[in-house]
Amino acid sequence: MMATSIKKILLPEIRRLGFGGSGVANFVRANEVHRDFLSIQYWTYGGSFILEFSRVPVAWVDPDYGEVPKRVFETDPLLRKRLIDTEQHKDFRGFSFKAFGSEQSRYDQLAASVVALLPQVAAWLESGIVGPNIH
Repeated sequence: MMATSIKKILLPEIRRLGFGGSGVANFVRANEVHRDFLSIQYWTYGGSFILEFSRVPVAWVDPDYGEVPKRVFETDPLLRKRLIDTEQHKDFRGFSFKAFGSEQSRYDQLAASVVALLPQVAAWLESGIVGPNIH
């Protein structure tokens, strides 16, 4: 049910920020100076997710593999940030939906709350400003 809300509510806003991608988890936008990556990552044990993002110079090549990255997890971990739920103080610190049951409106509300935090992602990518939900 969370995937439905992400597709319906969050993905259009990610695309509005200029990110493209053929799937529903990994996105990229680029210009002549840099490439921005954004990924929706679910916690291994289920029930929550985060957004991870990175900006690299367009000429950046992974020093270990000599390749241009195609996804955020292929960039240097020191160049990445995460959008997290600051109310969660354990484990993954993701946006949790594990107790939502079958009530779709709760999933929709969570997706909308993440959309409201996307300006923090944009501010970090554009200016390096670290908002309260950026870790």
